Amino acid sequence: MGDTERWHLVRDGDEHAVVVERGALVREAVWSRDGVEVGRKKTSDETFVVAPKGADGAVRLKFGVTGPARRVTLHDSETEAHAGLGGTDLEPEAGSKAAARAEWIGAHPHLHTARQTAIAAAGVGVPVLVVWLLTLVPWPSIPWPDVDLPSIPWPDLPSIPWPDIRLPAIPWPDIDLPDLPPWVDTVRKFAIPVLIAFFIARGEVKRRRKAEEKRELDLESPGDSRASGSTDSRS
Repeated sequence: MGDTERWHLVRDGDEHAVVVERGALVREAVWSRDGVEVGRKKTSDETFVVAPKGADGAVRLKFGVTGPARRVTLHDSETEAHAGLGGTDLEPEAGSKAAARAEWIGAHPHLHTARQTAIAAAGVGVPVLVVWLLTLVPWPSIPWPDVDLPSIPWPDLPSIPWPDIRLPAIPWPDIDLPDLPPWVDTVRKFAIPVLIAFFIARGEVKRRRKAEEKRELDLESPGDSRASGSTDSRS
């Protein structure tokens, strides 16, 4: 296959290791405990869980479109792994691309947040903008065949004598509003997808900041974090 990356974690006296082989189209992850293979999975999904039957726990892996794994997390159960809640993160091998990425994020947290916000906004705004632009294209008319469907003889239902209620007329004032210039309508159409993308991206930023703050607290007090049985839920 292609590149190989390794992730490690020592928890409760057990040494967990996850080896990922990245190919052109698929990835294969092998999870082992104290040198004994626990399970493996081969898939092209960006986020997947390795949870063999009878295993004590599960491993959740998250990838981007390209590059090394973004996160490898050991969970206490398969349900927890699929939900992405709690768990303990494995550390990438020193000198690997994943380790270099983690070091860069630690050195540039605000730039990383801004970059993720731009990606989230583009993921929402670009498809909406493309759909809107497609509605402006003068597509050729298609001569669909004229199909005569059979008529259904619906029964005549009796008419209901609804009461005739006359509401009083309200003398609304007649106000002549000025005509808006043509460019206002164009700006309004562009503003809708931009605003949608902005509010979704802002929510994503708040969620990531809370996850980063919780992760920092867990790192400062690992004993308390282990006692509570959960860590951050960063995506």
